[in-house]
Amino acid sequence: MNKIHSFILILFSFLFLFLSQARAEEFSLKKIGTLNVNGKYYSHWWFSGTKPVFEGTGSRGANIDVTIDSNFKTVKASAADGSWTFTPETDLEKKDHTVTVASGSDKISFILTIGSDQVPADANSQGNLTELPQTGNLIPALLIITLSGVLIYYGLRGKLV
Repeated sequence: MNKIHSFILILFSFLFLFLSQARAEEFSLKKIGTLNVNGKYYSHWWFSGTKPVFEGTGSRGANIDVTIDSNFKTVKASAADGSWTFTPETDLEKKDHTVTVASGSDKISFILTIGSDQVPADANSQGNLTELPQTGNLIPALLIITLSGVLIYYGLRGKLV
C-alpha cells in the first residue's frame, strides 16, 4: 500500500509542477513607440515623439497597470497570447516622466524623457541598468526538492516501485 501512496504523491507532485510552469508566463516590456527595447530594463529611456505606444507580454488575460506620473490606467493582456498595448490618451509633455508598468508582483519602473531627439553622450556611463524583476515561483522549487528527497529516501531503502 505504501508503494501506491508514494506513486500517487509523486504523480500529483509532477502534475502540479508542470501545470504551474505552463501557466507562468514572462511579464516584459517589448516596445516604447518605435523603440524596440527587447525586454531590457534601464532606469531611463528617451523618446522623440509625444505619444508613445507601450507594448509587451504578460500572463494571458492579466491586468497590466500602467502609471505615467500620477495617471493610472489598467489594460488587459490578450487571452490568446498575453500581448498587451497601451497608448496614453493625450500627448505627453516634453519632459521627464516617471513610468511604472506592473502585473501582479512584477513591476518595471523607469524615467521616460519625451521630446528628446538624442540620448546624452554620458547616459551609458551613468550605470542606468537596473535590477531585473523577480520571476519564478517558490512552490515548484519546493516541490522538486521534496520529490527528490522522497525519491532518495525510498530509493535507498529499496521500497520504490
